[in-house]
Amino acid sequence: MHLLIIDAMNVIRRVYAAVEGNELADEATRTRSLGIIMSNLARLKATHLVMVFEHHDITWRHEIWPTYKEGRSPMPQALADDLASIRQYLEINGVHCYDQDGWEADDIIATIAVKAAERSLDVTILSTDKGFCQLVSPKIKVLNHFERLMWDEDQVRDRWGFTPTKLTDFWALCGDQTNHLPGVTGIGTKGAGQVLDACGSLDRAIGWPESVPQRYQKPLQEGIEFAMKTRVLATLRRDVPVGINLASLRAKA
Repeated sequence: MHLLIIDAMNVIRRVYAAVEGNELADEATRTRSLGIIMSNLARLKATHLVMVFEHHDITWRHEIWPTYKEGRSPMPQALADDLASIRQYLEINGVHCYDQDGWEADDIIATIAVKAAERSLDVTILSTDKGFCQLVSPKIKVLNHFERLMWDEDQVRDRWGFTPTKLTDFWALCGDQTNHLPGVTGIGTKGAGQVLDACGSLDRAIGWPESVPQRYQKPLQEGIEFAMKTRVLATLRRDVPVGINLASLRAKA
């Protein structure tokens, strides 16, 4: 069995951006989004399907870091006005849609993916968000449809130089500009890689500061609080109390 999970707003906003300004942009967004979902469902031979939406609520991440995601481009008003009808169109055409108050789609997706993998399903997450790469395992992959790129363990290792389980330590050190997460001042992506190469993990770097490359010892010492906070914020939750069961996600023929 194979579960395809769609990051709803990631896909819909990219489709809308490609047709925005057209007279029939709303219709094109619906049909192209459905086409992307169904083509990948068929190509992957997925047996189960869910598309995860989210409300624009204050979440636990905003409580820890008030400027979380601040500065991101707002959703175009025309798309916001049409979102309910897009979701209805997808549901009518056999796409199981889901959201949960108070939770980001990312955490919902992570929870569903991990639970499905634990039940021996193959899982593909369709999203351009590299944050999902921390979930990559023998049973979970991340598909960037728009760049025709499938993130598996080898792809993650080739891109960052280490396993998916170390990605949150990496972002804790260098930050995540997309989500306005700070990381450690003075440690960029290259430095984060060097620290992890030398120490193996953020916890070891903090516990044994002498093992940290000398040029990064002082920045890390001064930025431990930001590093720890960033890691918490960057780590996808896998314990969302999702109110769905696997049988309800079976793809319709």
